[in-house]
Amino acid sequence: MKVLKKNRFNKFYFEKKVLLCAVLAVFAGGVFYSQNENVNDGVLAESLEKTESSENSEKKSDSEDAEKLKKEKAEDSKAKKEESKKSKKAKKTEKTDESDKKQEKNKEITKIDPYLGDVYIPVKKYSLFFENYSIECNSERGTFNFYSAQKNRKKTPVFSNYEDSISSSFFLKIGKTVYCLNKDSAVQKELWKTANGARLVYTINNKARVAIDFSFEPEETVKKIFALEQNDEKIVTEQDENLLKTEEDEEVSDDVVLPGVIKIRAYVTNLSEKKANFALKAVLDTSVGEGADFHFLTENGLSFNSEHQFENMLKERALCVSDSKTSAEFVFEGKNISSPEVVTVANIAYLNSPRWIMVSESGRSFNSLNAYNNSGISVVWPQKKLQKEETYSIQFFAGISRNGRKCDTLKYVDFVEMDSTKKVEKTEPAASFDVQGSKKADVDFIVQNVTEKQLDFEYIQNLINRIDALESTDTDVDRNELRQLNSELDAILAALRKRN
Repeated sequence: MKVLKKNRFNKFYFEKKVLLCAVLAVFAGGVFYSQNENVNDGVLAESLEKTESSENSEKKSDSEDAEKLKKEKAEDSKAKKEESKKSKKAKKTEKTDESDKKQEKNKEITKIDPYLGDVYIPVKKYSLFFENYSIECNSERGTFNFYSAQKNRKKTPVFSNYEDSISSSFFLKIGKTVYCLNKDSAVQKELWKTANGARLVYTINNKARVAIDFSFEPEETVKKIFALEQNDEKIVTEQDENLLKTEEDEEVSDDVVLPGVIKIRAYVTNLSEKKANFALKAVLDTSVGEGADFHFLTENGLSFNSEHQFENMLKERALCVSDSKTSAEFVFEGKNISSPEVVTVANIAYLNSPRWIMVSESGRSFNSLNAYNNSGISVVWPQKKLQKEETYSIQFFAGISRNGRKCDTLKYVDFVEMDSTKKVEKTEPAASFDVQGSKKADVDFIVQNVTEKQLDFEYIQNLINRIDALESTDTDVDRNELRQLNSELDAILAALRKRN
């Protein structure tokens, strides 16, 4: 009985103990869960805080980056502006430097002619213009040409423009040697721009230099002269530099076609150590008028469509070529024009032959084996004896007109005196000449009468001997006496030609 009670007590105690352990286990589990939940909540909160902090940090970083970028952009913009200012300033400075360099370059190439004393600038090509006319020169070939431009049409050359107009040229004779100035390899060719126009310069080392000036006469003067010719009363009443005025001072109307008046002046200088004889010749390969009935017309009404030679141009004075588009006139006799020794119109191949003065066959056609109606003009001026570095010059005029109108160059020459000072004074048309009078552009003496005694051979020989003696002397000579004797000899020769 006692044993049974003890077992029951033990069994009860054990169950109670198990129950207590279970309660304790449940209580402990709850506490553990609560603590664990608290821990998890803390971790989560901390994680959220960290996330929020990270986001805020990123936002702050983005804001800082944006601010930094903005600042950098502002700095870049400022830097660019400064660079732009510096660049503009540098460019401005560069332009100024370039301008200064150009000015310096221009100063360097601006030179003074050692023989003629005027200022010039070397150029490769150069063109002068007046109205619808032009003069064009080329340094490489030493060539020149004159042009006339019709309205809405291409320009018409006065001379043949084959190979840069190489067939129109000047020749120089030194003693017995002849140089074609634009073809001979011994001749150095240059082109200069001068205050008045274009200058072609041909130099033969240690022998000679030939400078040829081309220039248009002033437009105001041409207009005044042309207006004067239209006026019935051709009375000059006032001198005013280059302007020739009439009583009405009439102006040229707008529809009048003005001619272009060209002055051609050549200077020959002796570059050798010794005195020598020099002579100049021009060969002009005219292309205008070659399709007309007559290639050449003279002022006194003569016309030629075949070869002809003039011993002087005292009566004819000028040669004109013309077609329906363009007219050109060459004046070889008149006030301040150098009288030629001989003028020939012939086929251009004959004119460009080595002979200084060609033997002319009057009436021979302008045809050749290679060309049909290919005509030209040869002008030979008298020779001059020059001392070392001495210079002499020749001068003549040319005129161009469009629409086939007459050039009127000869009238221009008669009314205006063209000298180095370019002063205009009261003038009259040039006087006519007969065989008893001779006029040279650079001779002041005119022999009015030639007697029988002067036509005697012995007298002529003595006269020539006297001229040679004066020209060959090394001492100073009486230039007036020399010119007087040359004038007398010219008049005698003219009289003899008339007799023959």
